[in-house]
Parts: sequence; structure tokens; C-alpha cells
Amino acid sequence: MTSPLTQLLQDEEIRQNRVENVRTILVVLSGRSVVYDDASLRQKIQMTYPEAKIYFVTTDAKPFGEKMSASAKIDLLIDFTGVGHGHKWFFARRMRSRARVCVGRNAGFFRAHIYDRVIADEHYVEVGQDVISRERIIQREVLAEAGVPLSHQGDLGRDLGKTIANSARR
Repeated sequence: MTSPLTQLLQDEEIRQNRVENVRTILVVLSGRSVVYDDASLRQKIQMTYPEAKIYFVTTDAKPFGEKMSASAKIDLLIDFTGVGHGHKWFFARRMRSRARVCVGRNAGFFRAHIYDRVIADEHYVEVGQDVISRERIIQREVLAEAGVPLSHQGDLGRDLGKTIANSARR
């Protein structure tokens, strides 16, 4: 359980990661598992960057949905690709030349030096071998580095349905 003060501190850190003057966002989907569907990702990103146009590509650099022109400049690149997900050769370098700010995972050749903000997968080894839960945590961190907050789920309290029903009968 996370305390409210810790939650507020995390939210403030995410707000500080927000990139200013973003009009074009390119999201590279993970080749291993996609935790959030494209509509959900689009909604989460659109809430943070309402004036931005959002494009999706796969790890093979194929468009997923609306196609972006090859010469278009990218203001924010969000790359969910991890180790062994199968990027094309020098894909990160090509994206770096087109993007103003790059956020992603430390996977592939020299990505820690190429991207502006990098999430290291090594910190999440203790999560376990479950690919989906591990990807969910890492992709949440990548979005946080891009300044995109996710809604937090509260803890469930005890069930008050029976108490409420009994008080209504009186």
C-alpha cells in the first residue's frame, strides 16, 4: 500500500517530466507484450498532451494505425522496446535524428547514450519472471518518464454492501 504523501510525491515527479511544446508524438510498441492497447495509450497521452498528434509504430518500424510521413519531425518519442524485442538495425539512431526528446528503455546498442531519458530494466529483476506484470511496471515507468501519469487504483476496503442493505430496511 502506498501512502498518500508518497503518491503525491510520485505524481509531482511525473508532472516535472512533462515535455513542453509537443505537437507530434511517436510511440514504439513493445514486440514482446503490449500492456495497454492503442486506444488506452492514446487516451492517456492525449490527457497530458492535448494538442499533440499521436502515431504508433511496431518494433519493425511498420505503422500501426495512421501513417506518419517519413520526413516529419517528432517532438516526443516514447519507445517501449526492451531487450530482445527485435528493433531494426540502427532504428534508435534514426529516431534520435528525427526526435527532439527520446524516452525509452536501456536496450540495444548504446541506447543509454542515444536517448534523453532511459529506464534500466535491470532494476526490475525482483519483479519475477511473469512477463506481463514486469512489462506493466516497466511501461508505466517509461510513461512516467515521458510525463504521462496513469490513474492510480486505490486499496479495496471491507465490503459494506450488507451493512448498507440492512440499514436501508429499517
